[in-house]
Amino acid sequence: MQKVKELLRSKIASASALLMLSMTVVNAGNYVYNLIMGRWLGPSLFADLSLIVTLLLIVTFLTAPIQMTAARYSAIHTADGDTKTLASIRRFIWFIALGLGLTLTVFFAALAPLLQKFFHTQSFLSFIIFGAALPFAMLQGVERGILQGRTSFKILAISYQVEMWSRLLVSIGLVALGLSVDGAVTGISLSFLFTWLVARHAVRGLETTEDISKEMRLGLLTFAAPVLISQLGQILINNSDVILVKRFFATSEAGQYAALALIGRIVFFATWSVVTTMFPIVAQKQKMGEPHGHLLWISLGIVAGVSAPVILLTMLAPEFVVRILFGENYLGVASLVWQYALATSLYAMANVVINYRLSLGMGKETGFAIAAGLAQVLGIILFHRSLQQVVIVQVVVMTGLFLSLLWRNFIHEYVVLFFKARLKHA
Repeated sequence: MQKVKELLRSKIASASALLMLSMTVVNAGNYVYNLIMGRWLGPSLFADLSLIVTLLLIVTFLTAPIQMTAARYSAIHTADGDTKTLASIRRFIWFIALGLGLTLTVFFAALAPLLQKFFHTQSFLSFIIFGAALPFAMLQGVERGILQGRTSFKILAISYQVEMWSRLLVSIGLVALGLSVDGAVTGISLSFLFTWLVARHAVRGLETTEDISKEMRLGLLTFAAPVLISQLGQILINNSDVILVKRFFATSEAGQYAALALIGRIVFFATWSVVTTMFPIVAQKQKMGEPHGHLLWISLGIVAGVSAPVILLTMLAPEFVVRILFGENYLGVASLVWQYALATSLYAMANVVINYRLSLGMGKETGFAIAAGLAQVLGIILFHRSLQQVVIVQVVVMTGLFLSLLWRNFIHEYVVLFFKARLKHA
């Protein structure tokens, strides 16, 4: 136990920096991917690719409950040295992930023509190519969760690098050969396969044929349920706007908005490493009975520190930012960039609070995320006369979400304690 504590202490200072550096490179690569595709394909075809990228984000967030469940129980059983139980837990989650992935493959294969018609894309083949790789996307979530829970952040960082570089290089090559959107989607799909192979190799020692008890299965599913709710909210918050804009607006406007969303989400994706690092460390500290509340405030401070300069830059020089990243064809949304960045910054901070509570096994706050996601969808359906309205809806909803979480977790507690103290001395 003492060795685990020492190991944990040694990693706290460096893990966030290492993973954030890796994720910065990954995010930069992903943006290069979108910048190249945006320029090569043009607004109309880029809107089609952006739809697939949005579906990718949705799938990524569907893997999050798998990864977070694996991460929490990996952290707990790493802290107590119970490798045997961890191997059985991995096996249980692995089969669930495989079943979910195969189900999604069948879904996209069967509904590809209908999806093409509904979203007005030029081809249905992209949906089939994308769907074929989803079992690997689900399984990589299991392996990454094990690595995260073990605080094996170096290997975890490598897996993200492999995903980004394979996606970037394969997609560029295939698009350059004339395969257009289908080529770019093939690059996305192959990146899942390559990443799964790397992550699986890293956890190869956790092989077993033993099942876990019914009680432990129930515990896993009980924890996964609020995580799933949280991720459903995250799916709605991060992706519903792009999908609804694709539905309600002309193709050229949808392409411009896709670029706006990519720029505005810089804060959220840049700070995701904070949550990734915080989650297993808090879970391990709770298991060992050590204080952990300060990690929440440190995490919020990091997110705020990253958010402020991004919002300021996009407010002072929006046209410069859009021109550098996407070119002249996307300047129509330049004035909206700082507002979108503000909305995503507020959500990034709210997400820190939600994941902190989840790492402690407390999932009541996840209801706030799903409520905010539904509110955003309803707001955009009601108010979409312009892209400005769509962005304002998100600013209002994310402000409400963050303030609600602050009230629920901090302000309310202090107010109650204050009045209890006053009544006691009255």
